[in-house]
Order: sequence, then C-alpha cells, then structure tokens
Amino acid sequence: MEEAIKIDALTELRSLMGDSLDEVLQTFIDYVPGQIDELTMAIRNGNPESVFNLAHKLKSSSSSIGALGLAHVAEEIELIGRAGSTDGTAELLEQLKGLYAGAETLLRDELNK
Repeated sequence: MEEAIKIDALTELRSLMGDSLDEVLQTFIDYVPGQIDELTMAIRNGNPESVFNLAHKLKSSSSSIGALGLAHVAEEIELIGRAGSTDGTAELLEQLKGLYAGAETLLRDELNK
C-alpha cells in the first residue's frame, strides 16, 4: 500500500509556508471527508461525470499537500470516470478511504506540533 503522506514533501511545504501551512492542512482535513462522501454517492449512482470531477478535485488537493498515495488512487478513479465508466471505482474508493484515514492522522500530528 502506498504512503498516505510523503513526509519530506510536508516538511518542504512547512519550510516554504511556515505557519500558514496549518490553515491549508486544516482546510484539507475539513473538506476531504465531504468530498469522499460525494464521490461515494456518485459511484453508487453510476455517474461517471461526477466521479471524474470529484476525483480530479481530490487528486489536485491531495497532491498539493504531499498526500501522493491519495492523489494516485484519486487519479485512477478519475481516469475511469473520464472514460465514461464507474467500473472498479468502488474498490479504489475503499483504498482511498484507508489512505485518507492514514493521512488525516499524520496531518493532525503535524498540526499539533
């Protein structure tokens, strides 16, 4: 399984952004669970366009904070949605949820430093 967060990427972001990184990380923690819920509904409803759009947003926000494992799985889901399908996305969604859980723990640790 992929790393939830690339710690070296997070460290580099901290050196570039300082304390303002905390706001970015908190926004990510606040926002992503809702996005995952929306993605879950889009997959259940068999809506490839919504799956594509939601996975694309998730990929971008995950990449921006060094959550590369999350970004990779989101990209896989995005590509399936882009192809007009939702086949196989339910399994990927479970991976995504597991990676988010790991990422959230690491991000909360980072916020509490």
